[in-house]
Amino acid sequence: MLIKQPAFDPAQAKRVFRLAMSDYGSLVILPGLVRILRSNAPGIDLQVVQASRTSMLTGVQDGDIDMAFGVFHSPLSDELRSHTLFIEHFVCAADRNTLAKEGGLEKTEWLRRPHVLVAMQSSESNEIENTLHREGVSRRVAMTLPHWGVASRVVENTDLILTAARRSFDLFLEESPLQLFTPPYPIDPFEFSMVWHSRRESDAGHNWMRRAIIEMLREDEAKEPDE
Repeated sequence: MLIKQPAFDPAQAKRVFRLAMSDYGSLVILPGLVRILRSNAPGIDLQVVQASRTSMLTGVQDGDIDMAFGVFHSPLSDELRSHTLFIEHFVCAADRNTLAKEGGLEKTEWLRRPHVLVAMQSSESNEIENTLHREGVSRRVAMTLPHWGVASRVVENTDLILTAARRSFDLFLEESPLQLFTPPYPIDPFEFSMVWHSRRESDAGHNWMRRAIIEMLREDEAKEPDE
């Protein structure tokens, strides 16, 4: 006999969801999600933690994390489920006063300039270094940071270059001294995904939260101006 899944009323629900994401994920997901919760599910609270990709997946596997958000290259275990939320691309940022033209930098000048790298660990493999390795070139990383938020600020009034995910720049003010431009080396885009455990699929509240996040990001992407 099948047991009917209990109905979920977001307006009346009182529970805590534990989410794991980087500060990039927080920038992309949390502002919109919080507005949805305050309007439709004010009794739902969030606990957000930051961890490495491996630790995120371990937390989901062990039940300590309800959902993890990020870029997960390795095959997931059979118990884990995932959904690609969007495809992200890279752009470069530099102080506009250090650029000779609006189009950005040629390969030689881009390699000559010092760079900022955002990574949880300095030894962490990333899409940018993988691209440069394939091209047989390397860049000088003058600063490695664990946070996206401050990275753009350290580039201002310097000759540094920051290459980062496009959505990490979406909150820039129009009067920002930085100019965005296409990387001179084509960097592969990446999939930003949500991961959860299969045991959660019988949880009506968990299903509602996943659908709310998917729909929110789908609507945000529809609003994005054409490149």
